[in-house]
Amino acid sequence: MAMHRWMLAIVLAVVAVGGYAGWQQWGPLPDTVAARVDGDVIPSATLDVFVAAARRSEPDISRERVLKGLVENRLLAAVANARDDHHAHPERVGYDPVTRHEQQRFKLIRTAYADALRKAVNEDGMGNSLDSLTAPLALSREALAPMLTLEQALYSTMTDDQQQAASNYVLARYRFADDQPEQTLTLWDLYRRQNIQLKVQMHNLNLDFMREAVKQQLTMAYVFYWFEQQAGLSSAAIAAVDRSIDDALQRESLMHDMGLMQDIHDDNPQLRELAAQVSDGQIADYYAANREQFIRVERVRARHLRVSSQQQADRVYALIQDGLSFDQAVADYSVTPDREQGGDLGWIDRQSRQDHWTRALAFVQPEGAVSPPFRSPGADGAPYWELFLVEEKVTGYQSLDSESVRYRAGRAVAQELLQQRFQSLLAEVTEQASLRINPAVL
Repeated sequence: MAMHRWMLAIVLAVVAVGGYAGWQQWGPLPDTVAARVDGDVIPSATLDVFVAAARRSEPDISRERVLKGLVENRLLAAVANARDDHHAHPERVGYDPVTRHEQQRFKLIRTAYADALRKAVNEDGMGNSLDSLTAPLALSREALAPMLTLEQALYSTMTDDQQQAASNYVLARYRFADDQPEQTLTLWDLYRRQNIQLKVQMHNLNLDFMREAVKQQLTMAYVFYWFEQQAGLSSAAIAAVDRSIDDALQRESLMHDMGLMQDIHDDNPQLRELAAQVSDGQIADYYAANREQFIRVERVRARHLRVSSQQQADRVYALIQDGLSFDQAVADYSVTPDREQGGDLGWIDRQSRQDHWTRALAFVQPEGAVSPPFRSPGADGAPYWELFLVEEKVTGYQSLDSESVRYRAGRAVAQELLQQRFQSLLAEVTEQASLRINPAVL
């Protein structure tokens, strides 16, 4: 199962945002209740799960900080749900909301209960989740083809009829305990949990992929089975865990709507529009306060060593790494006439670096370190390999009126403004909320 880069982060990002208006009321509450937010309970056992997960990556994190995050997520989720323009952005990750919730839940449980799950897997013989099958996998190309073959030029996913057929086609039958009823996994169950790229594998009838996807799905199902049957939480605490996961997803979506989160391929219209409104004065103020962000290399003094084969280049580089001086390496191995001058390229400035791509490459090398070999096509078509040594760099500052400064500073100022809007919203909803916190559980 493909896990997203944001998976654990979104569940544990609940602990990352602090500094809101503070707790409004403290106790008394039963020991089983960590907090009550607008009448909704966050059980102490639910808090324990998130604390255990958070401490896997940050051992010293406090229970109070985690609880504050859960409370914030609850409040912000209510705002997200109340917004008419709110949506879940499934297109950004390619997974439907139910699947995203399952993935978050799986990651949280596996992180919080890593040791206990490892022990349970060994005791239950679940090292391979396919061992839980009660019948062979129904992976027949002939049977699967009618449901997975796309109608070209018309559809990029299953048709309604194919979905119905896939919903009735059982791929796997399994159980994790003798006293558990037999469970089933249909073709549609597996298909709907894949993103667009992985669905292509299924449409291509990649049976090896489907077998592995079934295995991963059964692994997730086992983790959920163990959590619900053996983790020792009440049904109310488990329901609160699921509610808290949904809260985190809603908070992430709200922050995306506010322009504070984006995927690498995502446009951010809020940030772009706000950046366009940033004034010249704001740009100048940001530039003055953060001038170190706009340092650039103005010129470098560099030397090079050229050889005619990759094998020779690698050998020379290894010798230099073992202690051979660059001066001696140039004298012994370089094939250019300037070896008599130590391979000196002189000063390369921002203009002269455009003369040849190798000069531009020398321009960005770290100072004082010999670069790995780089291949370059020769003027006569024969390639050669070069190593560079930058002996000195001269830096300066980008001009305030440059497009680069305008772009970077404008977006930075806009980002700060968006953060201020978010903090104001958080303070407002916290002030309006009815909060009660149980200090005894902290």
